[in-house]
Amino acid sequence: MSVGRSVAKQILFGGLTQLLVSLRGLIIMPIIVKTAGESVFGSYVLLSSIVVFAGGISAFGTDYTYRRSLPATDSARQRRDLMMPALAFRLVSVSVLAVLLYAGGPALFGLMGESMPFSPAYLVLWLFGLMVHDYATTYYRYTTRFGIYNLLTIGQIYVHIGAAVALVFWGQGLDLDMLLLLQGGSLLALSFPTLVFGVFRETGLCIPRFDWPQFRADARLGLPLTGEFIVDFLVAFGDRYLVGLFLSMAAVGQYQSSYALAGLLAFFPKVLATVLPPPLCRLWDEGKHHEAEELVSQSLRLFLVLAIPFVVGALMAGPSVVALLTTPAMALAGRWAVALISAGMLFYGIVILLSGVAFVTRQTSVILTANVIAVIGNLGLNAALLPFYPDVTVPAAVSVVAYGLSFSYALHKVRPHLRMTFRWPSLLRSLLAAGVMGGGLFAFGYAPGSLGPTQAGLVALHIGAAIVLYFGVFLLIGGLSAADRQALIGLIRQKSRSA
Repeated sequence: MSVGRSVAKQILFGGLTQLLVSLRGLIIMPIIVKTAGESVFGSYVLLSSIVVFAGGISAFGTDYTYRRSLPATDSARQRRDLMMPALAFRLVSVSVLAVLLYAGGPALFGLMGESMPFSPAYLVLWLFGLMVHDYATTYYRYTTRFGIYNLLTIGQIYVHIGAAVALVFWGQGLDLDMLLLLQGGSLLALSFPTLVFGVFRETGLCIPRFDWPQFRADARLGLPLTGEFIVDFLVAFGDRYLVGLFLSMAAVGQYQSSYALAGLLAFFPKVLATVLPPPLCRLWDEGKHHEAEELVSQSLRLFLVLAIPFVVGALMAGPSVVALLTTPAMALAGRWAVALISAGMLFYGIVILLSGVAFVTRQTSVILTANVIAVIGNLGLNAALLPFYPDVTVPAAVSVVAYGLSFSYALHKVRPHLRMTFRWPSLLRSLLAAGVMGGGLFAFGYAPGSLGPTQAGLVALHIGAAIVLYFGVFLLIGGLSAADRQALIGLIRQKSRSA
């Protein structure tokens, strides 16, 4: 197989993996809501974020050398010597965090003012499952065996979903404890055998050595990355805690249902962010700044051509899709949330692309600062407004402001170093085509802030027709320039040459 085909295949499977991961929330959400209720779903969202946060910080940066040096190893002993100290530290830190979760989890959850009993032992199981899954996937990722890595990533998700569907099919209830048990069990089901019979069989085992000077050296390098994870976590989940604190667990479920749908808009920039940096670095380092600028501009315009109709579609048909996936009551409670969060995701998607540019131009502080601005705006405005306006529309609207501020800062800092062109005629054609598409959805019975048709087949048919209408009108009135039409192909070709 040629290099180009090999790279294109990696991009294809990487994008497919990201798509399947992105769809997880939309698949599991209706299963939980329609069998256990919106309060259980909201509680599950908050508990999952607590466990993910604990798992994300548990290494405290001490696995930096393991991750950074693993790709350069060429023997099983070298890999074992890198892995075992980091794994030993992680076992100790996860054990301490597990004790804290077991003892303090119910009290922390009780701050929300609602009684939703659960067994903290299942949080512990989930936390250890995350650790095992992380070490199994990290090993294969950094030894460039992406087939196994993708299989573990996707496999865990759909083992979890399959187990939930099986329980519902057999008439078993999905209470909060069962949901937590399924999550922890699905993490261990594939990852533990892979770690034992795959990783350890390949590397061998040894008594781990606690090298505290090395841990401290790793922490100095790795803790900034942990700090970035904390900021990213607060950007993604901070508003859910404030919704739970000032409103209710049911409101968390209502808000999350809209967020899960609107969050699909981030799929394209996340995939593009994995493809863009290598060819962009090569062009920048070779002094081909104009070509680098054009590459970024084309990527940005492609995203906007997809994002603009998504926002319009969310405004018109978003409540109907949420009602289809959950309940009409949840959809009406957040009838404006899908469109507002989608608009926020448009800004967030651009920030993702600008973060890749900042990495290339060595402005990494811009990435962290942009996220901090989003966190402060998000948490500050929600804390100020939710006590007086107890509605899930508030955090949705705040997301537009917070991500808009983050986008404005990142663009202001990056653009002097790498200029980007939006080509307004192309964007105006996209806006016009999206307006025609919105008119088509209105003719089908959809309207902003209200429920339209909620039958699955009819909604799918209408949305499919709207997509065809948008692209048909967009191409009819001129569409993208020839250069932009070749942008994705150019990305793959440039990445192939860099490989």
